[in-house]
Parts: sequence; structure tokens; C-alpha cells
Amino acid sequence: MSNDLLIVLMTMITFSCRYLFFMKSLPISLSPKLQHLLQYTAPSVLTAMWVPIVFLGHKTEGAAFFHSPFLYAGLITVLASLEIKNTLAVVVAGIGSFLILNWVL
Repeated sequence: MSNDLLIVLMTMITFSCRYLFFMKSLPISLSPKLQHLLQYTAPSVLTAMWVPIVFLGHKTEGAAFFHSPFLYAGLITVLASLEIKNTLAVVVAGIGSFLILNWVL
């Protein structure tokens, strides 16, 4: 199967899945319980992304883990997210702290 055909097929699948949810003539209503469960989607996805980076991204074991810039930048980001309610500011603080710690450590 050629790459062009794969790209066209993936485009059609992605477009059809999204079109079904946004089409006005097809009334799709989610139950309140499902809507409540969907509120946890973004934190779950973000957790699945940052946990391997923080705990496995340093590629070291033992005491070197405690000198990892990933660990301290993650902690700084968590503390910043508790104090600052602006997502962009938290992202900038996390990236900035990682860059500084990666340079210092």
C-alpha cells in the first residue's frame, strides 16, 4: 500500500469521525455522566505525557535521578500550577525552569 493512499485513507477516517460530532442534522447528545467523565480526559492525557518524561527522561538510575532537571522542573511546574491559574504562564515557567536547570545541573 502506498504512502499516498494511506494518507488519503487516514484523512477520510479522521474527517468522518469529527464530522459526525459537528454535523447539525445528526443529534448526538451525551449523557450527563459521560460529560462528567470527559472532564477528566485532558488531565489524564497530560499525565500520560509528563510521567514518562519526568521519571524516565533522564535515562539514569539511582542517585542521579535526584539531580535530574526533569524532576525539579516538573516539581516547579506543579507548584506553579497550584499558584498561577494562567496556563500559558505555567507552561512558560516550566519550560524556563527546565532550561535553566538543564544548564545548571
